[in-house]
Amino acid sequence: MALARQALQSGRDADALDALAPVLGDSVVHPEGCHLAAIVACRRGDFPEAVRLLEAATAAAPERLESWHTLAEVRLELGQPDAAVAALRALLEADPGYRPAHGRLVMALHAAGQADQALEAYQMHRLLEWRFEPARNPAARLHAQGRLADAVMLLRERLAAAPGAGLWHLLGLTRQAQAHLDTAIACFREAVHADPAAAAAHRSLAFALDTAGDLEAAMPHYERAVGLCPDDPQAASDHLAARLYTGWPDPQMARAALSDYDRRFGAARHGARRPAGTPAAGRRLKVGYVSNDLCSHAIAHFLEPVLECHDRKAFEVICYDRTPQRDAVSLRLEAAADGWRRVDGMDWDRLADQVRADGIDILVDLKGHFDDNHLPLFARRPAPVQATWLGYPDSTGLSCVDAWLSDQRIIEGAREQQASEQLASLGPFFMCFRPAPGVTPVSALPALARGHVTFGCFNTWSKVSPAMREAMTAILRAVPGSRLLVTAVPRGDTRARFLEFLERQGVAPERVEIRGRGSHADFVRAHDEVDITLDSFPYNGTTTALHSLWLGVPFVALDGRTHVSRVGQAILRNVGLDAWVASSVEDYVRLAVSHASDVAALAALRDELRQRLAQSVIMDEPGFTRRLEAVYGALWRNIAAGGAAG
Repeated sequence: MALARQALQSGRDADALDALAPVLGDSVVHPEGCHLAAIVACRRGDFPEAVRLLEAATAAAPERLESWHTLAEVRLELGQPDAAVAALRALLEADPGYRPAHGRLVMALHAAGQADQALEAYQMHRLLEWRFEPARNPAARLHAQGRLADAVMLLRERLAAAPGAGLWHLLGLTRQAQAHLDTAIACFREAVHADPAAAAAHRSLAFALDTAGDLEAAMPHYERAVGLCPDDPQAASDHLAARLYTGWPDPQMARAALSDYDRRFGAARHGARRPAGTPAAGRRLKVGYVSNDLCSHAIAHFLEPVLECHDRKAFEVICYDRTPQRDAVSLRLEAAADGWRRVDGMDWDRLADQVRADGIDILVDLKGHFDDNHLPLFARRPAPVQATWLGYPDSTGLSCVDAWLSDQRIIEGAREQQASEQLASLGPFFMCFRPAPGVTPVSALPALARGHVTFGCFNTWSKVSPAMREAMTAILRAVPGSRLLVTAVPRGDTRARFLEFLERQGVAPERVEIRGRGSHADFVRAHDEVDITLDSFPYNGTTTALHSLWLGVPFVALDGRTHVSRVGQAILRNVGLDAWVASSVEDYVRLAVSHASDVAALAALRDELRQRLAQSVIMDEPGFTRRLEAVYGALWRNIAAGGAAG
């Protein structure tokens, strides 16, 4: 076997087969020999032979994870996704914690036409944070395989025999992955009732209530989780991120919370100091981007053009990819970078050592305080200059993060924004936008055929604050015959409560259509049905808002006093739609009503919006990247080369 392995590693396939001939001719199956021969068959394009060999290997040794994995990949290559799903599930039965198989299972389910099961599997993996431990979770193997209905049955049986907080929590996570949010919330409530000190259950309950749009009910559980886990930076991050949706009662409370996070989880905790910067004369600056969303995620619309447009004479770009799953977008992003480090599952100290070994000059965070973030890496201070950009619309609170990259329009009016970092302007807008590949035509204005205006709200339901819900009903009351299409509303009690709210506000429920999140294609098509979209507040949309303009639909935005509430106005003003920016909730309602009254103007604007956006600074990829690089250069000169401590 050793000779065969050596031959394969050096590309001598014929020699490998010669070395394997004795074991392949044996009447007893040798699993490793079959596996190695299957690799040669794959290289030669003989995939049916590879399947035969790999099936022999897995039948003889079901515990051979690599053979199951390779068999799944060959099945996908042959266009047999159902067989690939079966192979991956067999692998995960043997080892539910085998991370490379999780993302491939989701992809294989999609390829097999099982989109709902694929989404459930992905949500289950995400909710369990890709941890499948049979010793702690009796349904771990079923969860890993995406067999959630079977997992529900098993957990219910266990609860009937011995109820406990842990089982209630697992059942709640499973039901949430299946999009049964009301049942999940009930299960999480049972968990915290059974054990009030169950921090994980409090976090899950908070997240589920947050998803349902009930932030007021969620906040005490976020806060309880922080109290129960004083040494867990993610619990503190969850609480800070949740405040994006509600706002802080007082700016000083925000400042105190950010300072507390830095005190407990910042560089001082790790005894970390800024490493010395190497003079940049005669060499390229090394920029490192850190993310766990390097896949089909909103971030790709903004990061991909930057990776492609970076000036390779002045900058070397390395991405640190913590993304559990891989897809076609991942491959495009990787191709656009100079270096790519797959670091999913790597502990923070090892990752910090990797960044130092790579000689990164400027390390850029693309996640902020959102779930499974990378701030513990930045707290270890692995790079001379550290910045946060793109993925999170607020401060990290970390004094060891030198800069928060924003834009002039947002910074100038963010009078209540608290920030531990230096606010660095990237000019007129803080990112550049690239729509998904494939040109979707702009449809005709629906109001021309329907005889009434249809408003749309396509933001995540958590962003649709109580004040915004009231504004939407005020708009509908003021525009006779108008309709509202709302997407991303969870099923069950959340929808029922919203319909009850509409009736209390004097709006007939039949004037409002409610849909679930759907696919990206569903999201795009929904714009064909609306004349005006309503941007969320206080947490504005970004990707949602930009897609609205790209698809010919103008939106109304409420200008606020923090970064998160000033993105909408920045987008609109960059395409000359200042008249769509409101200064108060009352003004928001007035503008929506006023614009809805002029159908001819809406039709004309719909025809020109895509061109306006395409010609604006928002879609000037080279121009934006040059401004970003200028900021990187200034940070390097002023902070690292200047020897500032921190």
